[in-house]
Amino acid sequence: GIYNLQFSVQLESSSNAPQDVFIWLKQNGVDIVGSTGKVGLPARKSPGDPFHSIVGWNYFLSMAASDYVEIYWSVPNTAVSIQHLAASGTPTKPSTQSVVATLSFVSALPP
Repeated sequence: GIYNLQFSVQLESSSNAPQDVFIWLKQNGVDIVGSTGKVGLPARKSPGDPFHSIVGWNYFLSMAASDYVEIYWSVPNTAVSIQHLAASGTPTKPSTQSVVATLSFVSALPP
């Protein structure tokens, strides 16, 4: 069938310089052509105060019953990470997810 994959990623950069993040999809272990996104992150705000950003994409995929999809990412600098943030106070805020992904059925493939 046809499926709608939506995902978002909580990125953090503690680098002193701007950094690029590449995110792409694989289906059954094979890169999906045209799925790579490039995200530019600015340098950290100050020492001890990293830059944070949430990015997300939406893809329609043709999939069979045994197919699987993976989300891959790559960065040139280990100062960039996918973060989970703990709950905090003043005001009280719940924790964050590192990655949120939803795969929804859209329609059957034509016979």
